[in-house]
Amino acid sequence: MITSADNKKIKQLIRLKQAKYRKSDRQYLVEGPHLVQEARLAGVLLEAFSIEEKEGYTQIEASLMRKICSTDTLVGEIGLCQMKFLPKTGDPVLILDGIQDPGNMGALMRSAAAFGFTNFWVGQGSVDLFNEKVIRASQGAIFKLSFAFGKTVDLIATLSDYQIFATDVTQGMPLSEVPPISKIAVILGNEGNGISEEVKALGLKNIYIPMRNTESLNVSVAGGIILYCLQVKNLS
Repeated sequence: MITSADNKKIKQLIRLKQAKYRKSDRQYLVEGPHLVQEARLAGVLLEAFSIEEKEGYTQIEASLMRKICSTDTLVGEIGLCQMKFLPKTGDPVLILDGIQDPGNMGALMRSAAAFGFTNFWVGQGSVDLFNEKVIRASQGAIFKLSFAFGKTVDLIATLSDYQIFATDVTQGMPLSEVPPISKIAVILGNEGNGISEEVKALGLKNIYIPMRNTESLNVSVAGGIILYCLQVKNLS
């Protein structure tokens, strides 16, 4: 059992709470039995830690687990994972243009995985994908997606063979009128400001969700609706 905060492994785990070390080490943490198991199945788990003596786990004291974890409630298991990225697929693409809330990012991962938008591309100004809150909200979807990172306009420039749609609150083509398109890319904008001016300047087609009695939806809710509807059209 590891009992000291000066232990080399414990220091390594604690430093991964900071994005700069996750990036330099190309490693990140997952918290809780479900995510540890998902990471194991995905082949990215380097080492698992538990406060209990268990086969296949390194045992650590509960006090050390509290130092490592991001939650107020004690988590019994954590996993150290290696960043491995799946190759781009022929599936539809979801591009995030400045999504900043970890819960929204994780929820959008779940929707993207569920509805076949397995190319999950992250533009500038977005929250770190390997933030522990994002991973927790993704509930394992992070292991099922192909990622790309960069300036949003640069990501868009690589999609010459795709039909690309930006999203808007009230303007453009109603979602119900979008025809079935196998090679489609959808851009979701920032929670407060929407699509960036840089992307708007590209003059892309907009799609929107017609609504009554409210002006807008949370971006993860709107994104889930859009991805589901587009998937249904392509499966019809």
